[in-house]
Amino acid sequence: MSDKKLAVGFDRYIERDWLDQIAQWVIEGKDRKALHGLVDDYLKPFINGATSLRKTKNVLFGIWVNTKPESEQFKRQAIEMFPSASRDERLAIHWGLALASYPFFASLTRLIGRLLRLQDDIISKELVRRSVEQHGDTETVRRATARLLQSLAQWGVLKAESKSLFHPNSKIGQHNTELATWLVIAPLLSSEKPRVMVDELTAEPALFPFDAFPGIFQPTQSSLINIIHQGIGETIVALRKA
Repeated sequence: MSDKKLAVGFDRYIERDWLDQIAQWVIEGKDRKALHGLVDDYLKPFINGATSLRKTKNVLFGIWVNTKPESEQFKRQAIEMFPSASRDERLAIHWGLALASYPFFASLTRLIGRLLRLQDDIISKELVRRSVEQHGDTETVRRATARLLQSLAQWGVLKAESKSLFHPNSKIGQHNTELATWLVIAPLLSSEKPRVMVDELTAEPALFPFDAFPGIFQPTQSSLINIIHQGIGETIVALRKA
């Protein structure tokens, strides 16, 4: 898949509390019609204009409500884990759903992760330039890239030193094997790779906010993937078809 052909989708500033709230309503079993009304009323104090509200709601629905057939079991597991999850674990669940739901989010966070392996900070102009190189020089891409940076700072993943300079916050430790295994699988759901090596999955740069996964990732315990090949020092997995 060419990155330039990606639909942006995740193109609004999203606050972490908004994600927590829609997750709670989904867990309570609110139907789609009720969710539309609840989210509209909830967001009105934060967002001016019907169009901006609708587009922000669309992003939230894309993460927690709308489900592609290949992501149905993945999202069901998120709903099961969320009620007992800690605050850090809830962020990991939001992150995993965003990766699975929005290839643009996966692409941009992968780019941020790669940059942070080379340098200590993210300069917004540099990220926008690289994003434009991958996705096309459009106002939508530029705006969405800037809003994603702002969102990640609000989530506590990045620290905004200024409007244009961001530092990574401390990595979030992984202590829950079930959740860590679920999270590592998330990038596969926005990828066209039919199979991937486990070492590549556990080193995925799009998971940059979270501590190292080797050792805690347990592919044999996941109902979402199949082990295609297992040899000395090499395990290859693929998504299990719905």
